[in-house]
Amino acid sequence: MILSARACRTRGNPSLAPPASRTAAGLPPAAGLIPGCRGGYRLFRRPAVGWRAMLGRRLCALFAAAASAVLAAPPGERWAPAYSQASILNLASGLPELAPNTLAVIYGQDLSPIAASRIEAAPNAAILPTTLPGTGVTVKVNGILAAIEYASPQAVVFIVPPEFVAGTVSVVLTRNGVNGPTVRVPLQDHAPGLLPLESTWALARDAQTLDWRHADSPAAPGDEIVLYGTGWGQTLRRAVNLQPASQRTELRAREAVSVYLDGAEAPRDHILYAGASPGTAAIYELRFRLPAWTPADPEIRIAINGRLSQEGLRLRVDPTRAQPAEARARSTQ
Repeated sequence: MILSARACRTRGNPSLAPPASRTAAGLPPAAGLIPGCRGGYRLFRRPAVGWRAMLGRRLCALFAAAASAVLAAPPGERWAPAYSQASILNLASGLPELAPNTLAVIYGQDLSPIAASRIEAAPNAAILPTTLPGTGVTVKVNGILAAIEYASPQAVVFIVPPEFVAGTVSVVLTRNGVNGPTVRVPLQDHAPGLLPLESTWALARDAQTLDWRHADSPAAPGDEIVLYGTGWGQTLRRAVNLQPASQRTELRAREAVSVYLDGAEAPRDHILYAGASPGTAAIYELRFRLPAWTPADPEIRIAINGRLSQEGLRLRVDPTRAQPAEARARSTQ
């Protein structure tokens, strides 16, 4: 899915309004599948195998379609990249809420001459690239080059450098020496977003079996699951710009993390881990045991210091599959 033909013909407006919906921006309502990421998009140092490959494919669904290359400025043209403050969003939540170490996306026009992804340029990079071959695209945040994960004519995915603190930063995208507008973007300490699997369903896997939770394999009360997201804030072992996380490290705000199922707060002692996902950049994971009262397919949200993730994302749960008490006890040993 890409922008409508009418939207594709509109150019030369640097004060782009925010997309009326994720569909209008080239994304389905929450994630959906978007072509253009061959083999699944990897955000990892080591080759994506097993659950990492699956996570990579789900992340790929959030990136813009390679077919949008028709929007690129022709060779030799000097059209400036067009975007606005309102078109810079959290990749997971789709909201204009960013924090340090967040996967962010800039939507606009003439952002890159071609579509390119890091999986093809540097799939196992120990140092993440600040530009992708053939794109000539860089993004600077307060003058610091950011890691680029994906670039296309209408969307560029980058990582907000983790060294920043809450406040206002300047963001500028440059394509082959031609600068777009410098826009001021607010950063929060925490801007939590949960990564979707598809449509309105959360990306989740079983912590024991590593199986992905979907319509044919739902979770059950008592299961331990792992959720993924971005924008969760600083960790005890500070993230370093352009470097994937080398190990698990808890959030600094670990004690201020809550999980809500259909609006009801789950017991905090059911949160077993909340922090960096090793081998990834700007991806966090939360390991969590579903309480016995978990309803069928609940809306799931997390909060960090009171800041909530996006609404409308649901978790595949079938209460009729609830584990016996002795099985739940074994799973936590």
